[in-house]
Amino acid sequence: MTARLLLILGALACAEQPEPQDATRPEEVRRLLQRGTLFLQQDRPARALAELAQAVALDSASSTAHFQKGLAHARLDQPTAAIAAFERALALTPDHPRAHFALAAVLRDQHRYLEAATHLEQAIALAPERAKYHFYLGEVRRATGDFAGALTAFKRTIELAPDHLEARYYYSDLLVRNQQLSQARAGFADLLARDPDHVQGGLGLGGLLIRLGESTAAISVLQRAAAADPHNPAPHYLLAQAYAESDRPAAARHAQGRFQQLSAAERHLNQGNIYIRQGAWDKAIDSLRRALASDSTSVEIRLRLATVYAQQKRFAAARAALAQVLARNPDHRDASIMLGDLYLHEGKSKEADEYFVRALAIDPDSFAAAYGLGRARFKGGDFAGAVAALRQALTRNPDHRDAHYVLGLTYVRQTNYRDARAHFSRSIALDPDHAESHYGLALIFMQQGQRKQARQALQKVLALAPDHQRAQAKLSELDQGP
Repeated sequence: MTARLLLILGALACAEQPEPQDATRPEEVRRLLQRGTLFLQQDRPARALAELAQAVALDSASSTAHFQKGLAHARLDQPTAAIAAFERALALTPDHPRAHFALAAVLRDQHRYLEAATHLEQAIALAPERAKYHFYLGEVRRATGDFAGALTAFKRTIELAPDHLEARYYYSDLLVRNQQLSQARAGFADLLARDPDHVQGGLGLGGLLIRLGESTAAISVLQRAAAADPHNPAPHYLLAQAYAESDRPAAARHAQGRFQQLSAAERHLNQGNIYIRQGAWDKAIDSLRRALASDSTSVEIRLRLATVYAQQKRFAAARAALAQVLARNPDHRDASIMLGDLYLHEGKSKEADEYFVRALAIDPDSFAAAYGLGRARFKGGDFAGAVAALRQALTRNPDHRDAHYVLGLTYVRQTNYRDARAHFSRSIALDPDHAESHYGLALIFMQQGQRKQARQALQKVLALAPDHQRAQAKLSELDQGP
């Protein structure tokens, strides 16, 4: 699911209010709806879905429950279930503009453009002043080749939201298609006045200026686009044309050469990604190295190469690639997190700690950095530090099974069995098939003399993992006891 769709659906979850008839429902349904909506607002769709499914089961006539349930399914990348839930919400409340829009958003993400357009039109009829409805309609019209309809929709988006940059770009691009060149030029210029580093806008205006015979003016526009996105070959392709038409052959050759280099890098990177999906690691490495040979400054390529090296357990090579990223970009959060994970995998908790701390300094809200730091401090024996980091991680992602599990282990080391039990239980609630959480719970039961509960937990471990030797030994220990 696209990141933009997730943001839109998240915003809908925050904006949606229960319809008036909710007040007449049983208290339990209202409670489930409120909890489900809150979990959606907290970006906890799995928890939300559990609550909302119960609400629907208790009151199948609740349009709000079906709508919120659809949002949860969409956030969990379950488009078929999301579509069914939104359709049910609309069957109950046909004049629900947010439901029409949410359904259209998921349909569009599934490339079902004609159906999406129908629901967007209905959403607009019900709420004509919402700019994002018009923008999405413009996108689906453009995708189906209805350029006149798209032009109208983007124009209306701009009228309602003058700072909507993507609408301005698409509108100006369609004006070029319609041969309305002076209007397109003004549109691109206005877009770049609002955002001088808008790459697509710069490409649009630069290409148009070349077409109008104003190559000298195009050069400065395209140079800025190239600086804003230094690994994009497109600005260099147009720059080569602009330099040639401005009688600057040396500059044209240089731009053409850069275009060829970046195009080759892009081609090899795409091929490398295909090999990665296929699990053809050696071929992926070869393609990524070729990409790096064509574009030695690319952070993306080095990160991808480090990932493949780590997959092959070539940890020294992975660390070297990440070190090169940090040498060029010391504030690259993900490179620091990846290095921390590598050191942790190799049992070097002190080095791992350093890089996770570095990542948190760059991004204090990073779940991955806080979770990694918690694991590193647990491995290093700093249990108080581990608790602090893991609790911080769980404020970012309260439904992360493994964070609860590791925090349970940490509390065991501190002989805080009450909190350990709570987090093992939470881990099991999130994933009932996680054998290690059941085993942790069994150890606590044994520690507290609750033999029956310990036996049941160990039997559950062995049902999930029949070869779990530690559980077998503990069960034998129980069998031999008084």
